[in-house]
Amino acid sequence: MDPSVQRALVVGRLLGVATTVLALGSGAHVLAGGHAPSAGPLALIGALVLVGAAALARRPLTARVLLPAAVAGQLGVHAALTWLAPVGVGPVASGAHAGHAGVAAPAAGAAGPVEALAGTEPHGPGGLMLAAHVAAMAATVLVLAATDRGVLALARRWSALLPALAGALPAPVAARPRPVAPAVAGPRPLPALRGGVARRGPPLGTRPRVA
Repeated sequence: MDPSVQRALVVGRLLGVATTVLALGSGAHVLAGGHAPSAGPLALIGALVLVGAAALARRPLTARVLLPAAVAGQLGVHAALTWLAPVGVGPVASGAHAGHAGVAAPAAGAAGPVEALAGTEPHGPGGLMLAAHVAAMAATVLVLAATDRGVLALARRWSALLPALAGALPAPVAARPRPVAPAVAGPRPLPALRGGVARRGPPLGTRPRVA
């Protein structure tokens, strides 16, 4: 594969994994009753997710590769959003027990990320939060695996077409040097003409007849 195409794939995977995990994780957290983060905390969480996504950028994004990363991403996003939420605001406080916000929020913050994600009531706010993050995890795996498969096939076709496209472009034609004609030797003068104008008359050594 062409090196430039390979670099583009790595950058695309890095940004795609980080964006998908952050968007689906925070969306599921808010839909389940969690606190909506502001721009500052969301940017901080996004930077941490981007660092974690760097471990997957150079590998094909299959379901086997994505599943552990998606689980860790959802737990990390949930824990970060819960920890960065204002005091007295949490997924439990926004549910049916909103009147006990002052008691429920410290309990949710004191629990670990897995306990806070699962909750203690299977059909209460904790169960809703767990279901939302599980759905986000499954969507993350499906979306990223399908997208990476399609982009990888397109990149391979493009790499195969690059040499053909480069060969189809007209190359500049260099001016051909004109052949130099070999020098033709002129006819050599006769020995009689080398000394000047030849004389007319009888050959030397003969006498003219006297009538």
